[in-house]
Amino acid sequence: MFIVTTGGEAMYEKLFSKGRIGLVEIKNRVVMSPMGTGIAAPGGGTNDDIIAYYEARAKGGVGLIESELCRVLDGAGAAEPCQLAARNLNDVAGLARLVDTVHKYGTKMFFQLHHPGGQGSSAIGGEPIVAASAVKAPTALETPKALEIHEIAKIESAFINGAMLTQLAGADGILLHGAHGYLINSFLSPYLNKRTDEYGGNLENRMRFLLEIIRGIRERCGGRFPLGVRLSVEEFLGKDGNDLEESCKICETLEKAGVDFLDVSCGGVPGSSDPCATIEPGTYEQCWKSYMAAEVKKHVNIPVIAVCNIKEPEVAEKLLMDSCCDFVGVARGHLADPEWCNKARSGKAETIRKCIGCLCCFQEIVNFRHVKCAVNPKLGREREFENPKHNGQGRTVAIIGGGPAGIEAALLLDRRGFHVVLFDPSERLGGTLNIADKGEGKEKITRLVDGMIAQVCESDIELRIGEEATVEKVKALSPCGVFIACGAMPMLPPIPGISGKNVVIAEDVLTGSAQLKGDCIILGSGMTGLETAEVVAKAGHRTTIVDMLPEIGQGISILVIFDIKRRLAEYNPVYLLGHRVSEITEGGVALERVDDGKRVFINAETIILALGVRPRQDIVNAFKADFPEAHILGDANRGGRILEATQDAYGQAFVFES
Repeated sequence: MFIVTTGGEAMYEKLFSKGRIGLVEIKNRVVMSPMGTGIAAPGGGTNDDIIAYYEARAKGGVGLIESELCRVLDGAGAAEPCQLAARNLNDVAGLARLVDTVHKYGTKMFFQLHHPGGQGSSAIGGEPIVAASAVKAPTALETPKALEIHEIAKIESAFINGAMLTQLAGADGILLHGAHGYLINSFLSPYLNKRTDEYGGNLENRMRFLLEIIRGIRERCGGRFPLGVRLSVEEFLGKDGNDLEESCKICETLEKAGVDFLDVSCGGVPGSSDPCATIEPGTYEQCWKSYMAAEVKKHVNIPVIAVCNIKEPEVAEKLLMDSCCDFVGVARGHLADPEWCNKARSGKAETIRKCIGCLCCFQEIVNFRHVKCAVNPKLGREREFENPKHNGQGRTVAIIGGGPAGIEAALLLDRRGFHVVLFDPSERLGGTLNIADKGEGKEKITRLVDGMIAQVCESDIELRIGEEATVEKVKALSPCGVFIACGAMPMLPPIPGISGKNVVIAEDVLTGSAQLKGDCIILGSGMTGLETAEVVAKAGHRTTIVDMLPEIGQGISILVIFDIKRRLAEYNPVYLLGHRVSEITEGGVALERVDDGKRVFINAETIILALGVRPRQDIVNAFKADFPEAHILGDANRGGRILEATQDAYGQAFVFES
């Protein structure tokens, strides 16, 4: 799969070979695919934060960066409150500074020019949204206005102008976003395009808008400026949308029109049968859609970039070796670890922080916040966390607990020059991640833990694995700082019958240590409850999921919830939402409705508790008594997701002053 160079440096042969798009040589075959960040300037444009974000990935060794959405118009052309922009000459200086920063590392930069079309929001742009036709998305709040001919010409001019501005800024090329239901795609897709004029109907007419933009860019920017198109080559709309066969015809036409490369994506079109296909949850296999890029490649002679849910370099290497594509698009892998390329090339792929597909990144953008990552607390805060103090001077700090919070703090404090002693009573680091990876399709969490352990082993951290920390042991170290990351325990509220023999903990179900009998009721519909429900239902038990809240999965990404509900649907579980538990008996659970107090009894032989967690306060109090300045991290402070644990730990370790 990979070779070792004469210098002893392990590398992936194909992945780190040079490539070419048009006249631009690219130092390797890794493309950082476009992703929203929410950290550009409010109102559109560059700032120090977005430059630091892209610099971290360029420094990490990626060959080509395709930017996030870059608006060419304000108003209806705005997709996000904070995004890159190429609207007028005022944008050029900032774009040029971004390009110059990326170029320091030999990385090339293409800007992705974009208009949201019917996927936009009047609340962002302050204007009614527009599209090829007035087709309302099933979940949208607004119906777009169908563009008139003179408005089409204006938007085409804006795309052409945006290309000229990015070329003036020194960009290496551009990518036209023609996928995911956005404006260009709304013309291409027969599902979204219901026009009866020269811009609708047959494929030739539906391509007219895009081809006129391409022609205009070629006329104004010349033939040497690389130009590509991103396409949803499979819209998952059956006969109503573009399928792979139709999209290959589009690709052939684009090549004839002078396009230099194709970025092959899929889905994202409103009404698609698989809304997760564009941004996949962790249960989706790597490279599951490689067949799409492989088919496109059979029809064109220009480079093809495959966006294939790639997390690991060996998967990317195989994709290239199998000639599925010319370049691999690694998207969220670069959010999780900006050093993805450097680590792979230097033979340290095992230390890569792997994306786990939790989609916290996506959910933050949906909620109009800046992008965050559960496994990379620096994401979106690169400038803030750029220079940790190196003032440890070998002084000892003790960390109690080797879960994600404890590991995160330990690694940073080690980098800062402290002598870190990490206690954990288990034989494997990772804490509750070693339970979280037991659900269906959760292997990516196992690989994340493996990567974190590899990082710890590569550091100078002193490990006390399989050893329970005590106040006396920590005192003996004379530490200058103590960090308590002992985690949390399952919550057991004072419900009558909760200690019954028929009651088990969800974590014990996931690890296989609990015995299940007959019909099962799961109390709690958070991530743990839902993952447990899938394990239980798959084992053949009739399953009921109960929660006080009106919706399942509060706080979890909407795509993750869609994915797990779709998988659970095969087993027909019963959802009883808006119900609180009043009593657990040997025969089942007594419930009452939150809204009107109406009582109901559900029969079941096994009751499974997934009611959240509470901090291990006994351990926290014991250490705080002797170390009142101790820092409490992650679940030991407040139960939350991996995201909160790692962010909390990194932040506290960053500002720690002994």
